[in-house]
Amino acid sequence: MEITGHYSHHARRAMLQARACAQQERHALLDTGHLLVGILRAEGSLGQRVLRELALAPEEAERRLTRLHPHAGRLPTELPLSDALKDTLRCAAEESHLLGHHYVGTEHLLLGLVRCGGGSARPILHASAISLDQIRRQVRRVWQEGQTEIGLEKGLRLARLSELSRRVLSRANMLADDLDQHPVDLMHLLLALAQEKRSPAALSLHRCGLNLTALQDALRRPHVSTAAHLEEVLDEAVFYAEQMGSHYTGTDHIIMALARHERGMWLLLKFRVDVERLQREVTLLLHPRR
Repeated sequence: MEITGHYSHHARRAMLQARACAQQERHALLDTGHLLVGILRAEGSLGQRVLRELALAPEEAERRLTRLHPHAGRLPTELPLSDALKDTLRCAAEESHLLGHHYVGTEHLLLGLVRCGGGSARPILHASAISLDQIRRQVRRVWQEGQTEIGLEKGLRLARLSELSRRVLSRANMLADDLDQHPVDLMHLLLALAQEKRSPAALSLHRCGLNLTALQDALRRPHVSTAAHLEEVLDEAVFYAEQMGSHYTGTDHIIMALARHERGMWLLLKFRVDVERLQREVTLLLHPRR
């Protein structure tokens, strides 16, 4: 899915929610209507605030979306993006650039929808008597109040992390400092997790074969940075916690996200972790048998 490192945390979550919506409804592709629903599901985002102030009800938007896309018999491994959604994401990036912003947030995604106006988002908005001009004016009003997602997201993420998760991220940052290897990447995160003895999920790393010595040695040598994937793993962890109805993101959610992420899985296998066993153990921690 087209998510870049310049996307805000909220925009990433909106895209993840859009994908989840399409998969839940068994739709064959990802379209602008799914993005609209994804923004509505992105709690705390500026885009969600704009749409709710315009009285777009999430349940009604989802109901209308299901009527606009047929069910697929068999879902592809990776949902393709519709041409309308590709245009919208491109326009969102252009809007951000023209405004001199250094990120793409859910408010820019809405402006992308306004500029391109294609796909299933338009009939959903039309049915709720919401014009594209209304969205643009509402986004501008929010900005005039001095609010941006970059200012919101750090506090929101830290508030969502458990005490152990904050300790792990702090330790990962300290490891990068000590080794003069900023920015923090997945290897620093993995070592910090392995060193957190208070976390049952982290202890599973050792039981599942983590070669701690090899990891420590590899970190001391020059290596290809995976910093670009760190945000993706953390976003997946927050998303996974939200899907489970958890009010915080724990180390178990982070480890599960790491084990499911393509680059994270590669890293775990490199240091001899039995990834399938790790996923089973962490799943049992997350869903204890009664």
